Amino acid sequence: MMVGTYTGGSVNLAAMADAYHVKGDMVSAAVVADNLLMVLYFFVLIAVSGSKFFLKTFRHPLIDEARARTGGEKEDGGARNNGSASLTDIAVSISLALAIAAVSGNLADLLGDVIPTGNFAMDLLHGLLSSRYLIITTLTIVISTLFSDTVGNLGGAQELGTYLIHIFFAVIGAPASVYLILTKAPILLLFCAIIVLTNMFCSFAAGRLLGFSLEETVIASNANIGGPTTAAAMAVAKGWDPLILPAILVGTLGYVLGNYYGILVGTIAGL
Repeated sequence: MMVGTYTGGSVNLAAMADAYHVKGDMVSAAVVADNLLMVLYFFVLIAVSGSKFFLKTFRHPLIDEARARTGGEKEDGGARNNGSASLTDIAVSISLALAIAAVSGNLADLLGDVIPTGNFAMDLLHGLLSSRYLIITTLTIVISTLFSDTVGNLGGAQELGTYLIHIFFAVIGAPASVYLILTKAPILLLFCAIIVLTNMFCSFAAGRLLGFSLEETVIASNANIGGPTTAAAMAVAKGWDPLILPAILVGTLGYVLGNYYGILVGTIAGL
């Protein structure tokens, strides 16, 4: 289950639980442990992106760019008010966002029903094209490109988006009951902590060895532990716009590969 969820996400954890007939209380404990460690790890990644040690060890072009834009102030991902927002701006921003989300959800469901599965190539295509998050990003990019003047001049969009992202981070932390995991399966929490720390060590060691930037390494590790939504949300919150689409892509790829890796490890373990 942990191989599935830390390669992909909760959907892979559920798939592995079903494949290996795991009891319900163990699945619940695993979900809580996963969510709790995921939330704690986000704080670690946020701290890493501002750590002097990591800033000296890795190149960080996006952080430098953000600091240059703010006159050398410390980059914190918060939105800054560049002008007043009219009622029309707010209405258009919210309506456009809801429309994109609605169309993307229906289109993802349609493509998910139409595209067959059965082999690696088709499963990969199915996983990518049936991801509403990828379609949301694609539609947003298309609209922003075709109507750049209109969309770019909407006041308040940055502030609204940042506010909703902070709500999102609060929501993902809500199911992480420390009491439940400590009373039900404390050893599982330790197990998940070892996995997350190992992921962090391998990600940053490989990122440094292969010459990736600090921002790329942080988002990649986030996508591995949290999935495409949390990785993209962190990229938006930190102002690392060029990494939003890659975060969604690599996170969605994890969903596709999660079941394969889970079954592979389960087979090796003789389950």
